[in-house]
Formats: sequence, C-alpha cells, structure tokens
Amino acid sequence: LYNKDIDEILVSGDEGYREAKDFMRMLMPSHAKVVQPFRDTTPIFVRNGIEAQLDRMLQPQVTLKSGGYIIINQTEALVAIDVNSGRSTKEHSIEDTALHTNLEAAEEVARQLRLRDLAGLIVIDFIDMEENRNNRSVEKRLKDHLKNDRARIQVGRISHFGLMEMSRQRIRASVLESTMKPCPHCGGTGHVRSDSSVALMVVRAIEEFLLKDSRSHITVRTPAATALYVLNHKRGTLVELESRFGLTVTVEADDAVGAQHYA
Repeated sequence: LYNKDIDEILVSGDEGYREAKDFMRMLMPSHAKVVQPFRDTTPIFVRNGIEAQLDRMLQPQVTLKSGGYIIINQTEALVAIDVNSGRSTKEHSIEDTALHTNLEAAEEVARQLRLRDLAGLIVIDFIDMEENRNNRSVEKRLKDHLKNDRARIQVGRISHFGLMEMSRQRIRASVLESTMKPCPHCGGTGHVRSDSSVALMVVRAIEEFLLKDSRSHITVRTPAATALYVLNHKRGTLVELESRFGLTVTVEADDAVGAQHYA
C-alpha cells in the first residue's frame, strides 16, 4: 500500500514505532523519515476515524464522489465488481455519464484491490458505453492506477457486454477472509429461508415424527417468528394432526434454538 504519495506514517506505541522504523530502514532507507511516532493522548484510531474506515472496507458497496457506486462480491470462483451510476447524472448525455462514472470507478477499483487484498480472477462489470474509444479510455485509466501495485496483474479488455477480466496475484488472504467468518445462520450465502418456508418444514417434520412415534404428546421449540407463523397460519394443520394421531402438539417460541432450526 505504500507509495511515494504517502507523506507520513504514524505509529502508536514505542515498540511498534521502533519496529516500523527499522523495517522501513531495511526496505526503503531513504523513506525511513516518513515513519513518525504518534504522541497524542487520544487513541490513534479514534483521532483519525480509522475504525469507521476499516468497517467500510468490509462493506460490499463503495460510494464514488460523483454519486455512483461499485459493489464488490467475493465468491469461491472469482471476485465480481459491479459499477453503477446511481445518482451520477451531471453529464449532458448517458454516454458521458457512463464514461465519467466508469473512469472514476476504474480508479477506485485499483485502490480497493490493494486495500482489500483481492486476488485471483476478477471480473468488472462497467456501465455499457457505445463508443469504443471510451472503453479504451477506461482500460487505460485502470492500468495507470495499477502501476503502483506490487502484485502481478494481468488485465484484459472490456468486452462487448461491458465486462473486463483481470487477474491479480494472491500475496496474502483478503481482508474479508482474515477478519470475517461465515454466518452461522445462512452459511455464508447471504440468504435464509423465509418464516413461511421454515414453518412448512416444521409442520412436515412434526408429521414425519408422528408417523414414526405417536405414543405421546410432543413439544416443538422454534424461533419466535416461526412459532407465530405456525400458530397463526398453520393452526388448522396442527389440529388435523392432533385429531389424526390422538395427541397434543405444542409449539413454543425459543430464539435460542437458532434461525431456521427447531427442536
């Protein structure tokens, strides 16, 4: 991330400062002077709003100055980056707006690749442009801003569909991989079953259980939202099961069970 445009590196703590200074002396002796100790009583992350910036690095959406934005999605196979114009309508034509947003997005993509340590196959979906020269301008802007990247990079051309393929050398795990873990509820998909879907699953599970063992009354514990849906929309089905098997089925709300689960 370090380049000639950085004027100062502030390090909090004497030990950390010494280590950073020694490292810079070994790596780039002429730039060691940019490493300076942080002496303020206010924590360095608080003073400079770093925590908020780190939080933004974990968000998929990055807003551009023009009002447009890019969406970054990491998958097992590739990194998909989608460019959107959003509220960016300052230009006189759709083509000009698309070009302006794409140029701005190209700069931000180059920056985000380094910040987030994104690697592997990367596909960028730029806003469609009619003029071929505009596509070439966007390609050049991206390549120019990738020059300071130490990772090995291969960049393709923007296709007829507005897609650009590129690859970036994996130097280390991405920020997302090193700081986040898969959601225990959705397994990392970003989607969970709806209350109605889980309710149907619960009702079917009750019937399946009773077909195997209908000797005693049963109690089913499930998250509150699912329990309410079952009692409000599937009560008739429960009554039918109770009558059919000659027992009582009790549904209890228990959020400790976990979303999409029952016991």
